[in-house]
Amino acid sequence: MSRNPEGWWLVRKWRQLKSDWAPYLDQKTLGTDLAQQMGQASIPSFDFFFLLALAAAIATFGLIVNSAPAIIGAMIIAPLMAPIMSLSFGLVAFERRLIGRSIITLIAGVILVVVLAYLITLSFGLRVVGSEILNRTSPTLIDLAVAMAAGGAAAFAHTRRSIISSIAGVAIAVALVPPLAVSGIGLALGRRATAEGGLSLSEFGLFSGGTDVAEGAFVLFLTNLIGIVAVAILVFVSQRYGEWKKALVAMLLFVGLSALLIQPLNQAFHKIYVENRVVRVLHKLVVASPDQFVGAATARIESINVTYRGDLLHVNIDALVSRDALLEKSGLNPKERLGLIQESLSVDIGEPIVLELDLTPVDMVFLRSGPPPKQQTTEQQAQKN
Repeated sequence: MSRNPEGWWLVRKWRQLKSDWAPYLDQKTLGTDLAQQMGQASIPSFDFFFLLALAAAIATFGLIVNSAPAIIGAMIIAPLMAPIMSLSFGLVAFERRLIGRSIITLIAGVILVVVLAYLITLSFGLRVVGSEILNRTSPTLIDLAVAMAAGGAAAFAHTRRSIISSIAGVAIAVALVPPLAVSGIGLALGRRATAEGGLSLSEFGLFSGGTDVAEGAFVLFLTNLIGIVAVAILVFVSQRYGEWKKALVAMLLFVGLSALLIQPLNQAFHKIYVENRVVRVLHKLVVASPDQFVGAATARIESINVTYRGDLLHVNIDALVSRDALLEKSGLNPKERLGLIQESLSVDIGEPIVLELDLTPVDMVFLRSGPPPKQQTTEQQAQKN
């Protein structure tokens, strides 16, 4: 049998490369060290409240002026995750002193953020609610899923020294201070709050103005808190910290609390689903019946707002339409078109709806450049010359 020297050379190289390779598992933090770390995190110190106050101020200013970078900055420096992690560890280890101190620190921090946001908003005297505020008034099941994933990441990072620096990323992924700041802003705005562009807050499902803003944002904070603690308990137990039997009681408690939030979170998620179905149905109608929806293909949807008034679903669509397209006649009059869209949406969504369509006529000009001229090669230019 002839040997292949090249093959043996490759085998030797491969063995040399993988000689010092081995599955690497970082050693978890000792239970005593983690307990000491969590004990320090639960202390209501001056440093904690000072940094939290600065984060609350930055978040409030960012929300008022609708600045996403400022809000992200507030998420990074906010130390509110520390007492939440210490609470989770305390429930796993069943240390009453740690649990009590963590709860006191957490409640005091929540009150500080809400009160500061309230006072800052009153001092500015603004009454306009921007998109960054409205985005935090309707938590969904997706927010709960994000909070659960973030809770798992935060707890695991605390058990591994090599990845503890990833806590800042967790703070960005799940917002804790911004929802509390929105609660304070909502309480300060009251019923006089209005949305950008002069829209009524009732179009966003916020019928009592600032109270609904504050309530929706606080539900988002509770959603994040419950999701983080529930999964953090599970991660700590899986890493063999504390006693699993005692931790199971706390786990069941927070699962029960999360069950109470399922209905409002699911309703908000349903609104997002409806908004997506609206766009799909409108596109389908335009493609299937272009003669009945003349000019609709060039229309531009500005906003879709979905609200429940009682048990009835209301869908409001704001769109820009070419002035010529509105004047141009088609097979259906405007009322018949609206009825067809409403019927199609009701069938697609699976429930009766009330459709409100606000069309703004504009003069649309569509320009398109021709293909770029072909560049002649050097040889072609030389032949021409």
